[in-house]
Amino acid sequence: MSELFRILSIALGIFLTALLQTAAACDNRLSVWDLPLGTSASELLGTFQDHACGTNGGPPSRPLSGFEDYHLCETDEQGFYEVYFRYDDEQEFVARALEQDRRIAMCQGTRVFDIPVIASGLFDDSGILRGMRLVTDARGALPANRNDHWALGSMLRKKFSGNWRCHPLPLGSGDTPAASFVPNQECTLGTDNTEFFVRQTYFHRTGQSFRDEFGVVHPNLFVSETYFQIIQDAAAP
Repeated sequence: MSELFRILSIALGIFLTALLQTAAACDNRLSVWDLPLGTSASELLGTFQDHACGTNGGPPSRPLSGFEDYHLCETDEQGFYEVYFRYDDEQEFVARALEQDRRIAMCQGTRVFDIPVIASGLFDDSGILRGMRLVTDARGALPANRNDHWALGSMLRKKFSGNWRCHPLPLGSGDTPAASFVPNQECTLGTDNTEFFVRQTYFHRTGQSFRDEFGVVHPNLFVSETYFQIIQDAAAP
């Protein structure tokens, strides 16, 4: 009986340790806001993973070993090397193994304000992080969740408060707004050394609608996206 008690005690200890590690690690997990602009790629330490050349906020392309391999990527239209990365997902899988639904929700994926994003850092020729690019990630998202992706732009404008200047974004021929209360717009904000840009879109492409002429509901036929970019002036410290 004593041997069985010892085994059960060890098993319980392992379980509780894993539980506490899961709670602590997710609360302390690094995010995009832990990458200070103006920092050299070689100094950007952390637990980010799956580094790759970015594609203007799209899926990753050429795999990289870390931010310091930025120079292996092609420069974008602004002359930056875009490096895609993901958050550390170790604790998400620990939570899944322990069947902790609440912790899974807290730890899963690369998210900003609980909305999944494709994140990338923008480096100049000297390997200095000069910008950040975030685009809502529609991959695998349910329509009900993807429906709110446009709202990330509003949350980011609130986070970086200031005199944002917005103008309506013209839609393509045949495209129609998906909701009258949701703006399709581009907004900019300039500070002494940093430029912010947000594009929010929520519309139906040509021929799309939530309900067709026969009354059949099509919940997935819409575009809902936020494109965000922050660029620091190279002269900034």
